[in-house]
Amino acid sequence: MRACTLIRPLGQSSKRRALHTSSIRMDEESLRLKDLYAKFQDPTSHYHIPPGTNGPEHEEDHSTNYDPRQLSRSSPPRNSSHRSPSNRPSSARLGVPETRPSIQWSEPSSSSGSGGSPTGSGKRSTPNDRSWLDERSGNKKAALAYFREQGYDTAGVLTWPVAWGDCDTYRHVNNVRFLEWIQSARIRYAESWASEMPEGYIAKMTAGKGTGFILKDVSIKYVAPVNYPDTVMVTNQIHAINPEKASYGHKHLVWSLRDERVAAVCDSTIVMYDYDNLKKGTMSDEFRKMLENIVDSYGQ
Repeated sequence: MRACTLIRPLGQSSKRRALHTSSIRMDEESLRLKDLYAKFQDPTSHYHIPPGTNGPEHEEDHSTNYDPRQLSRSSPPRNSSHRSPSNRPSSARLGVPETRPSIQWSEPSSSSGSGGSPTGSGKRSTPNDRSWLDERSGNKKAALAYFREQGYDTAGVLTWPVAWGDCDTYRHVNNVRFLEWIQSARIRYAESWASEMPEGYIAKMTAGKGTGFILKDVSIKYVAPVNYPDTVMVTNQIHAINPEKASYGHKHLVWSLRDERVAAVCDSTIVMYDYDNLKKGTMSDEFRKMLENIVDSYGQ
């Protein structure tokens, strides 16, 4: 004979006892948290977190610990705007990894008067810290020379500044941003064809009217990271013109002007598309000849 275990439903009294016990536990937890919050706000407590600062990031982080008994009576009040250089927050205290440079805090010049600028000049200027944009640096000429040597076009090149917001948590430009640059470069390159075609022809194509072009596929190889600040140049190369399939290949090089190197290589397939009827288009002889002439001009 097998032993059977009977499962009996809880009675009303048992339910009330369970709820009462749970309520007591919640009350104890609330009191414990309330006491802990009070310690965070108490300047004499080891748990105190001064306003405007962060607590420890993990259990082994003791960078924010201090002994309140060592506070001098001569110390400036906490609401004072004065901070000594050693007490000023570093990038790590603001939640930024220590691998990044700490924030540099500049001291006001002793010659500056009340209401004047720290330098006493009375005016500010934009720092000249983008040397790669200076024509005398030769960075752009070196990039164009490389494009020419590699068989890419030196006309219709997109030059684009890297925005601070382009970077992600890994401290370099996000991979998706490269494809956005390439998309803009493709349209910019098409705009450079305007002088090779009848007036308004290219403008109509890029506006999605009549027969234009559309991206079929794209592949990209990331060669080197791009960081802020920088400026990229994106060049173009047409290849694999196929009138029967109404398609052609479009390559790109993404060049870092600051680092003077290739950051990415991209290739894509472009097909003709009838935007009025929303179907695959045909490649006209006029458009095909223009593409062939452009390819013949590479390296010249």
